Amino acid sequence: MRRGGWDGGLRRSDRRLHQEVDSPDPGGGGCAMVKAMFDPEALVADCRVALSESQPMLAVKEVLERCMDRPDEIAAALHADPGVAVLHRSADLTVASVVVPPGKPPSLPHDHRMWAIVGVYGGQEDNRFFRRTEGGLEESGGRSLRVSETLAMGDDTIHAIQNPLDHSALAAIHVYGGDLLAMARSMWTVPGHEEQPYDETKVLGARIRQ
Repeated sequence: MRRGGWDGGLRRSDRRLHQEVDSPDPGGGGCAMVKAMFDPEALVADCRVALSESQPMLAVKEVLERCMDRPDEIAAALHADPGVAVLHRSADLTVASVVVPPGKPPSLPHDHRMWAIVGVYGGQEDNRFFRRTEGGLEESGGRSLRVSETLAMGDDTIHAIQNPLDHSALAAIHVYGGDLLAMARSMWTVPGHEEQPYDETKVLGARIRQ
């Protein structure tokens, strides 16, 4: 059965965002905000600093938590289209905009094989978690993220995400501790939970745009 996609004009967000440099973030850094404006390049810079910490996943989570305190500013700056758009890609860091319109089916279960941090700035993201079994997968809980909430996932996490709302898009920033697009990963079919090589067109319904 053909799965509905998350497409709808994926694009890379414009990083040339207006900044009022004479009004620094009163919090003293750690979030890419300047005078009610979110800057993806500054977020990446903050994440790169966090990567040098002794526990980089937790340090990056703190960066994203501070940013998620101002969800409306992120939404206004990104003007993100439906789908997945890469904001930054390097060997040790991937930052992506994820927007899932209402009414779309859940993603297929999939892994990342690197740690991941999710921050939601619009709508709600429902996560279903899975563990490997001899016959495929079994569910192992879930977590719903609402606006301004974050989630850290280890490098062995298997999950599926869904926008459960029928009136609002899910809008989030996902940060990964590596080059997500270059990683050989797995997905699992539904039904049956048969492990297969990762195919973004089947997991997401559309290709990731850079």
